[in-house]
Amino acid sequence: MPVLASVEFKRIFFGDWVPVIVYCSFGVVACIFLIGTIRALLLPQDKREHLANLPLEGNSPPPPSSPQDSTSPPNKP
Repeated sequence: MPVLASVEFKRIFFGDWVPVIVYCSFGVVACIFLIGTIRALLLPQDKREHLANLPLEGNSPPPPSSPQDSTSPPNKP
């Protein structure tokens, strides 16, 4: 039985162009990652600090609660 499986596996033929697509895809992803990393490293110090504190900046009020939240919990009558 193992001989039959190895013979059938040899019938699967991948073209010579398949590795080219894999290498090109990897190259595109690697380039995008490297460009993003280089841009992040070249940011000025004040811009980095500003971007690092974005979620914590400002004195925005909390979002308003819906009327359903103030009356009763959702699972209790």
